[in-house]
Amino acid sequence: MLLKLIKCKPLLNNVLCILISSLILFSPQAGRATEPAAPTDEKVYEQAVVAADHPLASAAGLAILKAGGNVVDAAVATSFALTVLRPASCGLGGGGFMVIWNAKDQKATVIDYRERAPAAATPNMYAMLPGTDKQRQLASRQGPLAVAVPCTVAGLSYAVKEYGTLDLKTVMLPAIQLARRGVPINEHMRSVQKGMLARIKNGTLNPDEFKTLVDEYLNHGKPWKEDARFFSPQLKTLELIAEYGRDGFYRGAVAEAMVAACGKSAGGILTLEDLKTTEPIIRKPLSTNFDGYQILTMPPPSSGGIAIIESFNMIKALEQQTLKHPFGKLKYHSPEEIHLLTEVMKHAFADRAEYLGDADFVPVPIDRLTSGTYASELAGRIDLQQTKSMKDYGRYIPPQDGGTSHFSVMDAQGNAVACTETINLTFGSYVVIPKYGIVMNNEMDDFAAISGKPNAFGLIQGKANEIEPGKKPLSSMSPTIAVKDGKAVFSAGASGGPRIISSTLQVLLNMIVFGMTPTQAVDAPRIHHQWVPEDLLLEPELFDQAGEKLKRFGHSTKKSSGLAASQAVSRQPDGLRGHSDPRKHGAAAGY
Repeated sequence: MLLKLIKCKPLLNNVLCILISSLILFSPQAGRATEPAAPTDEKVYEQAVVAADHPLASAAGLAILKAGGNVVDAAVATSFALTVLRPASCGLGGGGFMVIWNAKDQKATVIDYRERAPAAATPNMYAMLPGTDKQRQLASRQGPLAVAVPCTVAGLSYAVKEYGTLDLKTVMLPAIQLARRGVPINEHMRSVQKGMLARIKNGTLNPDEFKTLVDEYLNHGKPWKEDARFFSPQLKTLELIAEYGRDGFYRGAVAEAMVAACGKSAGGILTLEDLKTTEPIIRKPLSTNFDGYQILTMPPPSSGGIAIIESFNMIKALEQQTLKHPFGKLKYHSPEEIHLLTEVMKHAFADRAEYLGDADFVPVPIDRLTSGTYASELAGRIDLQQTKSMKDYGRYIPPQDGGTSHFSVMDAQGNAVACTETINLTFGSYVVIPKYGIVMNNEMDDFAAISGKPNAFGLIQGKANEIEPGKKPLSSMSPTIAVKDGKAVFSAGASGGPRIISSTLQVLLNMIVFGMTPTQAVDAPRIHHQWVPEDLLLEPELFDQAGEKLKRFGHSTKKSSGLAASQAVSRQPDGLRGHSDPRKHGAAAGY
């Protein structure tokens, strides 16, 4: 009976059908769905590993790998599963970045499927709106005018066609099965709903204006029951994409529904032409060598890639300068190590604010920012005993006036995918397409929507990131792969706005410099500093341990829980490991 529900084609191997079917587990006693528990100790796998921020998403990628798919097939299957499992974070109405390492060809590929500004967008489209600054900023975050052209479906369709071994319909089977069967409401989903219901209560979310969101994704505004299951309203959309490919999304009824909800008649600017013409872009990855590894990461419009390369280069430069204490010799999470890492982050984030934007539209000095010479110059300005004023970081002086998912896949041959996707804030723009269940992004807020004003993450944006038609907003997404001897060894990334950058950097440093396993690297407490505002955020354990001591360096310290959620995988001589961040209740899967 289960196989019939999947509607497998005769061409599909029966083994594949069984593997996909087994994603949804039923308790024979209760007849109720259960969810795989997060592992209590780290497992080592022989063939492949997937680490996503939901156990069933990791299982979806694993099923495709077991059925003969490669790491790209598994990544695409994981992504489509996440659109069902993590609709508040990512999905069909958003965009993302994918970094692929092909060990056989010794080649890295970057697929940029970040959203674009619609053709009718203008630099002052929010500043010219009537009302207060607060009302204008709200328009870039909530409602139809906040929506950029979604590109996830175009990116995933391209990835599986060009770099996968299976067809799109096959790799979408896990997501479709999850949507048909429904999924258990886990702790993270309950937490997200609780936060959204609080927004309704305090007036920051109008339930009448965004009724489809409330009804379809927030259980009609009522807390989920203990044994509740979530049935994604995107099932019909997923089936159309599986049947017709990208045209099932960007043309026809689904496209018309998106324009009806986000186009001119609804107060937005999205058009059918915007949807029809959206395409992913293949880019050259940024690269540097660090401690014997080749670090491969995202170029602009990711700001995270440059910031991570710049940070690795600064740390390397500090270790090469005879008067500086080698970073790797500092005691892990000592005040001295935290101070040094903070100073590195502040330089990287200062340059982010000044220079970075969509390199297809504005000149971005990538070579200079990622050069060893520039890193040495910045490293020479770091004081090991004292933090400095804001003007001493990078080159930028600020104006005088502050929802994502990552997964990693790796196999025993050293092939890997690091992928980060988003709809920006929790449930994006709050616009949900009726009948098709698509949660639309609010990526327009990632531009410098109003000059001199911080976006929702507190980031001041430079002129390079101002709105232009067809332009991609700057992103913090930072999927990164570390390669040694021609094979991927580490893959990592995170979700959580600008904290993605600092978290990805720290997880990679934990594995490369401090020799940690993915579990140790991801679970370790983290810090964050983004230059503006001038606060050093410390997770509770570190705040209690080092918060007061760091004040002697001049830092303004604040306690902050949950500094992003990271997923990481590794390949070592004894096998493959993966770990999903307990901050978001994920679990890795492998075989």
